[in-house]
Amino acid sequence: MSFNVNDPADLLALKTEIETDPTGLGYSDQNTSDDLALINDTRPTIKVSKPKISSALIRSTTTYEAYNGLLADRQEWLKWMTGSNGFDEENVTVTPDLRTKLTATDLNSIWAAGDRAEMSAAMLALIDVDGSRAEELFGYNTTISINDWIAARNS
Repeated sequence: MSFNVNDPADLLALKTEIETDPTGLGYSDQNTSDDLALINDTRPTIKVSKPKISSALIRSTTTYEAYNGLLADRQEWLKWMTGSNGFDEENVTVTPDLRTKLTATDLNSIWAAGDRAEMSAAMLALIDVDGSRAEELFGYNTTISINDWIAARNS
């Protein structure tokens, strides 16, 4: 999902954001460049989920103790899911099932009970990253352009 300037629903959502400022960012409608910075700036108070993450980062984030504590079938699953290389290559799609297995702190987790809290936090840090209001509204990696902003205001 990302902003589509040709989608009336997206234009309405952006226009409503501008006019109502529901999170109190301080849109002014007087200074478009300031407003664009407000909606596009990444902040630690907004978390967005990445649709894909790096298999190499999953492997490197997994501690030896956590991997060693896995049952053999879970070790195999983790190797299978992270078989591709490349730190900069985001090659693993974060499905609901994968997210649950890597981040759950209950029996749905692949991690042994003693490692769940630590590994859940580590994997969440790979998946849920600081985001912008634009990403919160329209999806990861969305940036609102001046043309998007003007189209929404004029819709």
